[in-house]
Amino acid sequence: MKNLFLASALIGALSVAAAADANAWTRSVSATGPRGTSSAQITGSCANGSCTRNATRTGPAGNTYSRTGTISR
Repeated sequence: MKNLFLASALIGALSVAAAADANAWTRSVSATGPRGTSSAQITGSCANGSCTRNATRTGPAGNTYSRTGTISR
């Protein structure tokens, strides 16, 4: 009985964690040109009427540019 209770509690906790990340997303992209490869990592999420986005781009010379944005209702 104790194992059944622990298993149920674990499944419930994992379900809540999965629901919290249901509105999260990730994008990864890279492109190669004559000067080398550029890449970008973009993540975002929405919760409670507010959405955020974080983007980091790396150019062929290794220069990195980051930007963060938030929008609310």
